[in-house]
Amino acid sequence: MSYTTGMELVPLCAMTAGETGLIREVDGTADFVKRLCEMGLSHGSEIQMLTPGTPCIVAVNHQRISLRGDDEMAIYVEILRPALKN
Repeated sequence: MSYTTGMELVPLCAMTAGETGLIREVDGTADFVKRLCEMGLSHGSEIQMLTPGTPCIVAVNHQRISLRGDDEMAIYVEILRPALKN
């Protein structure tokens, strides 16, 4: 399946179940950003929202990760939209 990007950054918590996006920005201390990177949540990673809410469950790099509300607010994604077929 091919995708187009929305080019708008939204916090991870704004994603709905099943939406996929690319991580474009992570706000926080160096230690916080490092912790997320160690879990696979780094700039450019593809992420899918499985279960929205607090905590939420996301899929990244073939693993499921649970995140709290503060973490969800610090991760900004570019939503990927399925490309329209001609």
